[in-house]
Amino acid sequence: MLTTLLAKTGLGKTAIAALAGAALLALATLGAWGVMHAIGAMVSEAAATARAERDAHWRAEIAASNVAVQAARAEQALRVAQAEAVAGEQTAKLQTELTELEKANAALAGGDRCGVGRDRVRLLNGAR
Repeated sequence: MLTTLLAKTGLGKTAIAALAGAALLALATLGAWGVMHAIGAMVSEAAATARAERDAHWRAEIAASNVAVQAARAEQALRVAQAEAVAGEQTAKLQTELTELEKANAALAGGDRCGVGRDRVRLLNGAR
């Protein structure tokens, strides 16, 4: 069969061997390209998976951080409310004391005089 092919085409054995080698080389190149394409696809898929896992990890970290911040804000708001309540109580107490002091001062004799007498000094010092 090879001899009839050689006779019909007029090519020598060397030319046919070169054509066969070129065909094998083309097949090998095509196979190598297919392998490289498959490897590239696997690398791309692995990179996409790694990105998705990293994104999921950081989303969870951010969510945990947001929960911690909200808890800290709630605790801070509670402390502010407590401080405001204490300040309100102290303000009311001081206002009551001031009102009582003004009443006691008005009840002293000679309230229209200028200066501070012994009774007013005792009143201011809390000796009553």
